[in-house]
Amino acid sequence: MADAEAETHNAGGGELLVWPWTGILATTTDDDDATADAASTLAFHAHQHFAGVPTTALQEATAGDGHHHHFLVLHFGKSWAGLRDAMSLPGRFPGAGRREWRRRRSSREGATSGAVYGWPAGEDDLRGGDGVVVGRFLREAGGAARSAEDVERDEGRVAAKLAAIDGEHERRAQEMEPIYAKLHQLEKQLEQRQALEATIRQMNMNLQARGRLGNEDHEHIYSIMVCLRTIVDEEKEMLADSCAEIMKRLRTNSDELEEYRQELIKGVENMTITASTTIGIKRMGELDERPFHLACKRRHRDDDPGGKAAMLISYWQEELKNPSWHPFKIIQVDGEDKGVVDEDDPKLRQLCKDYGDSVCSAVKAAMAELNEYNPHGRYAMNELWNFREGRKATTTEVVKYISDQLKTNSSQSDN
Repeated sequence: MADAEAETHNAGGGELLVWPWTGILATTTDDDDATADAASTLAFHAHQHFAGVPTTALQEATAGDGHHHHFLVLHFGKSWAGLRDAMSLPGRFPGAGRREWRRRRSSREGATSGAVYGWPAGEDDLRGGDGVVVGRFLREAGGAARSAEDVERDEGRVAAKLAAIDGEHERRAQEMEPIYAKLHQLEKQLEQRQALEATIRQMNMNLQARGRLGNEDHEHIYSIMVCLRTIVDEEKEMLADSCAEIMKRLRTNSDELEEYRQELIKGVENMTITASTTIGIKRMGELDERPFHLACKRRHRDDDPGGKAAMLISYWQEELKNPSWHPFKIIQVDGEDKGVVDEDDPKLRQLCKDYGDSVCSAVKAAMAELNEYNPHGRYAMNELWNFREGRKATTTEVVKYISDQLKTNSSQSDN
């Protein structure tokens, strides 16, 4: 119990843990026949303590002694609740944490066969200190060694950036007010001009009815024409100035908006988020791997479908980067030329024939994204994405979403 309290204390301090927050369950078997039982045992404990948490099973054979080490990686995510779950592992497995696992594993008799150990994944695990296979998996999955304080500081920086963005939006709104005032003045002048034109029409009707105009009518018409000419000249000048100012502001705002979006992308990548994320990062131009795995299960059911799918995905991801392959055609959309993926491209037709429409559609979708986001470099780009609605997220909704997440995480931390 003392060991459990020590490990919990360490996890709550400045110890570097694996982020996204991760837990590890481990056990040992003496022979190959017990592998299935070991996996079932670890899965049972994971469900008992953390039902619904995603897991990954790993196995490592030790050299010479016949022991097999089995691990179950618990993916708690990036939220503060996930951190609390990871930190609760030493208490859930008292006397059977990382320290005891290491001690028994390095002893002559080895870890007790069938006993289950659990601990929050830390920097040593990331380096492979408690299992080479575990360390490799954590690194390949993008795990990073961070402390809770690091994450909290990052969230503080994100909150500061959001405040700066809100301030900049307000500043830009104030800068546009004079332009809107000019446009409002133009609208009033337009109304005045229309009124004068109506007067001229009425005088023309009077002329047709009476046959001739008096001196007073001539003077009235002359004054109206002078007034109209003045209004038209002013309108032209103000409209030209306003349009030039608006175009300048739009170009500036567009550049600034892109800078803000890049800052927001960094914030979304590093902030803590929950499993119910609706706004996140989508890799534009990266293949959706699910159709490939499903197709290979059907086509290569008994011949390593997972390996075949991995090879196929790797091949097409590289093919997407190939500058000599240009499967596009130009069509007219609303009177403008637009490049779209050519469904009659020979490579795509063969892919569709071999692996079906869903795989071919995944390649076409990735190629269309590359053509939109990075047609020259042809490598995947990060984009802020609304996964609930399947579209690019607006800057406003990203700012609101991040703000809401920070408030939620702050509330969870206080509790």
